[in-house]
Amino acid sequence: MSIIARILVLLLDVYDLLLLVYVVLSWLHLRENRWTVMLRSVVEPVLNPIRSFLAARLPRLTSPLDWSPVVAWVLLAVVRNVVRWLL
Repeated sequence: MSIIARILVLLLDVYDLLLLVYVVLSWLHLRENRWTVMLRSVVEPVLNPIRSFLAARLPRLTSPLDWSPVVAWVLLAVVRNVVRWLL
């Protein structure tokens, strides 16, 4: 695997971890601080379009739970595999 692919896979892995931290912190309902604001500014631009898509296509699915992180993890896994395959 080339160095570019390794860097891209590493960035996707880091984003996976950030997404996990964001989900766990959302369960804890902590007060906002500079770290949570920064984390939200990194994660929400990916989750918002997924939420909009799910709300438009599957309105019954989005009511009680937010499935956008799960969809984001699946998409990240697909992108990670495509990067490994192409590069």
